[in-house]
Amino acid sequence: MNDERLEKISLPKDAGPHGDSNIEWWYFFAFLNGDRGGRYAVMASFFRVGELEIGKGHYIIHTLIDLNRKKRYNFSSFDSKVKLAMLAIYLPFYLLLHPTDKRIWRLYKKLLKGDIPPPHTLLKVARINPDSLELIYGRHQLNFKGEDALGFDVLLKEGNSEIELEFTPMKPAALIGGDGKPDDLYYYSTTRNSVNGRIKTDSITENVSGTGWFDHQWGRDYSLVKGSGWDWFGIQLSDGRELLLNQMSSGQPMANVIEKDGSIRFTRNITFHKIKHWKSLRTNARYPVEWEICIPEFGIELHVEAEFPNQEMLIIGPIQAIWEGTCKVIGRERLADGKSRPLSGKGFMELVGYAN
Repeated sequence: MNDERLEKISLPKDAGPHGDSNIEWWYFFAFLNGDRGGRYAVMASFFRVGELEIGKGHYIIHTLIDLNRKKRYNFSSFDSKVKLAMLAIYLPFYLLLHPTDKRIWRLYKKLLKGDIPPPHTLLKVARINPDSLELIYGRHQLNFKGEDALGFDVLLKEGNSEIELEFTPMKPAALIGGDGKPDDLYYYSTTRNSVNGRIKTDSITENVSGTGWFDHQWGRDYSLVKGSGWDWFGIQLSDGRELLLNQMSSGQPMANVIEKDGSIRFTRNITFHKIKHWKSLRTNARYPVEWEICIPEFGIELHVEAEFPNQEMLIIGPIQAIWEGTCKVIGRERLADGKSRPLSGKGFMELVGYAN
């Protein structure tokens, strides 16, 4: 472990925003059971983007998934500074690399006219209070609490839904990659949280409880602007461990096993094989929704499959859309004595770069 790198992440300071980063996000998901029989999954990512501190923009995407009905509700909102950065920097940069991309030319012209393409909406107010570690994106809020700012309260409020959740970490923060900087971005997670709260929709209000996951990443990176992508898996195993797996369209893949006590095993020796695809009628993207994943160093073999195929989400910018949704996991783990044991779990799968 590189101690010099390790010292670069310090909580609670690094729970807040980083002015020297051009991309930063706070991400979470949760699986929740309601007191009236509902089964839900919730995901949200609060983005902060911009080359200079004075021009930082704010962008939020979030999803409410009704697992009983296999139906999802996606939301995407950004402020005027994101719009300005898209027009002045990011879309022109992408179009220099991809001058024949007609969809991005159409998006650029719409934004230039002042149009906000559906389903996106404009945030009237967006800010981050670094002293109180409070993220305020329109009517959505995320407030960190506790000595290390690992727990948090979140409010996601739309016209026909309201989600209030409290995340309490059950493990210490995991420095991804073993030192918190596996690639270009700094990265820490709390991979298992107890989650309690309330979900209100037009049809029902339920008290909910379950387990959740939190990620925070920041640094200087232009993958999204270039149209590059990745495959990311955040898996909570039923035995109390978690797996954070990732492969970029460029660069080395990685596997992190977070043990029950919060310690991490890390390797680059991992293979991903796409088994089955689903094609979106909206974007014509073909997303790999079923995978075989092998981590030979740890004796782990996994079969990962989407809970249901249509979990695409439109986003603003060159990437245009991502697949972000729930998945189920089965597999086997080889033990030191030569025997093996079954594995099972659930999590979120993020597939980026397939729609462009």
